[in-house]
Amino acid sequence: MGSVLRDYKTIAAEKKLQRSSKIPKSWLIPSSKLHGISNFLEVPITCGILTSLEVEITSKYDATALVEKLKEGVWSVEQVTVAFCKRAAIAQQLVG
Repeated sequence: MGSVLRDYKTIAAEKKLQRSSKIPKSWLIPSSKLHGISNFLEVPITCGILTSLEVEITSKYDATALVEKLKEGVWSVEQVTVAFCKRAAIAQQLVG
């Protein structure tokens, strides 16, 4: 049983490293920003990775409203995609 547990821990550590290596360096949350955090829901807004526009895009609109903003030319597809990719990268870093 001990070797199975050790293998699991090794595999998990390797996968975490792989995941971290795929996140752009500019999207990595400094460990100082996570120290003492009790409410992880605030991290995307407070960690400094998302711009205020990206916070707005990823927080205030549902899919239908986002499509309308894209149709109106308020934001580009690239802006919306990058905003959600950054937010997903932040979430991945918060997963133990």
